[in-house]
Amino acid sequence: MGQKPPYRMPTEAEHAEASRQARQDGYARQRPAGGRVAALDRLHAQLTDDAQLYESDKLQDQRDAVAHALLAVADFLKAQGFANATLAPLMRPIAALAERENNSLDLMFAQRARGGRPKATLADHERTGILAALAEGWLRTHPGDDMTQSDKLSAAARKMKGRWFGTVTRAQLETARELVSQEAKDHPAASHATMVYGWFVRTAEMFGADNAFPIMVRFFNDQKMPFGAGEGGILKTPRVSPTEDS
Repeated sequence: MGQKPPYRMPTEAEHAEASRQARQDGYARQRPAGGRVAALDRLHAQLTDDAQLYESDKLQDQRDAVAHALLAVADFLKAQGFANATLAPLMRPIAALAERENNSLDLMFAQRARGGRPKATLADHERTGILAALAEGWLRTHPGDDMTQSDKLSAAARKMKGRWFGTVTRAQLETARELVSQEAKDHPAASHATMVYGWFVRTAEMFGADNAFPIMVRFFNDQKMPFGAGEGGILKTPRVSPTEDS
């Protein structure tokens, strides 16, 4: 086998092109899956059920009907090749209704804070997955350093700076890794960590292990992340009383 060429960091032009391509690909329509007529029939049946549920006098039934109807439309469009980024405006109220059950209110739909402690949101879980994946990538690319794992994670946290990361601490990285290791594979944090770690591995293969971490940090800071990618959803929410029903 021939030797690989020396690894290097991407140029500014390559960083800019990667961000531009990611944005473009994020909105591109893909090949539809399945027949459109059958998909429309399923959508009609789902919306009929949701419309009947919406006729209930119970406010919770109405909330469920709205969320299910929006999700049915989003699922139909996704099957027709619509990219996740194009569905963000539809997913926002779905997530807001779901997170209400987690004691959180989306600031887009609520103007005042209320009592009660909100739980972690989908955006929180996805950010946790990203931090866990990058922490794991840092540890695996620095296996021989004469440092404890705690010291290594402190070093990684110091390098996670910028618009998207804000302030990251060693404790946050440790918590993120622990949560991801304990949750099921289909948990939002765990599944997002798997995806992002896959990006990390491919980046290391292309540009070298030493360059992968700063490239990934640069990517998250440069790339405007869509809803459902650790940012832009319900990341910061006012508190809501668990007995509130209005």
